[in-house]
Amino acid sequence: MAITAISLAIKPVETTSKADHITYWLRLGRPVVLICVDLRIQQAWWKRVDTWFADPERKARRVVQFDKAADRFDPDAFSRLSALGVPVGEPLPRLEGSEQLVSNLLKVEGFAPLIYEASTPCRDRGDAWERMRSNGNQFESGFVLAAGRIFSLCRLDEGPLAVLCDGPVTSVLSEEWATTEDPDLQRRFVSLLNFTLRSAHHPELVWHPTKKVVYMQAPPDRSRRKIKGRYRGSRGRTFFTPYFGKDDQTKISFCRHYAASLYFRRWSEQWFLEINPTYHFTIDGHRDSLFDAEYVQKIKRLERNNAVYQLVRAWADYLQGDDTLFRSRDERIRFGQLLQLDCDAAIDESVWIPQEPAPKPSVNGLAEGLWELPQ
Repeated sequence: MAITAISLAIKPVETTSKADHITYWLRLGRPVVLICVDLRIQQAWWKRVDTWFADPERKARRVVQFDKAADRFDPDAFSRLSALGVPVGEPLPRLEGSEQLVSNLLKVEGFAPLIYEASTPCRDRGDAWERMRSNGNQFESGFVLAAGRIFSLCRLDEGPLAVLCDGPVTSVLSEEWATTEDPDLQRRFVSLLNFTLRSAHHPELVWHPTKKVVYMQAPPDRSRRKIKGRYRGSRGRTFFTPYFGKDDQTKISFCRHYAASLYFRRWSEQWFLEINPTYHFTIDGHRDSLFDAEYVQKIKRLERNNAVYQLVRAWADYLQGDDTLFRSRDERIRFGQLLQLDCDAAIDESVWIPQEPAPKPSVNGLAEGLWELPQ
């Protein structure tokens, strides 16, 4: 840190500043740190006063208040003081140490070996649904239509999709699509993966066409839906939560669903699923709440890094799947672990992440439990 980047004013325990000093500090155009020293106990505290006195009320009172725990002037304050000396737009100082970063990229370990294709009379997906409905209501959504042909990671000579074909079924290695450099074929493959992913988790996951997210469907009895965690120490997450009225505990006021926008990405030869967690609100587990956007915006303001991390982990746990007594894990798309990166430098997050306690919600009509974020 260049010493010229910060002006230091050493003061004793007295915390009242002169008006002309405050005016000078505010006009200086650089960070100004006030250090308060108690010589009796050999301790000191610091405060950045050019931002402190930017508040007109504080400027009028001319008093600096120190938090004796948070504002202690000791070696632990090094990273925050160093950051003050860096001009806006430039990177923070490199700090000693290392850390491991967990991304929101879920590794795709593999696909079903073959992509089946055949000619089809279907013009669009609506036409396909009508044909499957007339065939005994046997449905499968994991397919794409293009140029009079149908493509799927499911077999086309049997099952629900057979009714959509009017020609011989052939196949290609899914690896050919996964590694292609043809942009049109890449888009078709991503589209196929998207429909296959939704099919694999139907009916639990519902696609919201307006918000472009998937969200957890309400159970038939609209009870809480908890997904167990896979990693050590995980307690699982409640993907669907109903909230009841204060006056009538049997009547649902609204429901919170975990939701996420999911995007397949390829870097080099590796495929990932990008997970961007969010929320969706309904009035009864099915119909959208009129206050959905307001609720989501409010809860996003309260989230911190750890809450988002826990949500990403919860979605990764769910999408990795498990074999159960009632069904086997869908093997058309197989997911591994979240991508982790080892960095040879660590950044003190307290420098740039707000540390103030989250404000209490003030949206009328919301149950307090709505704002319980993942820990």
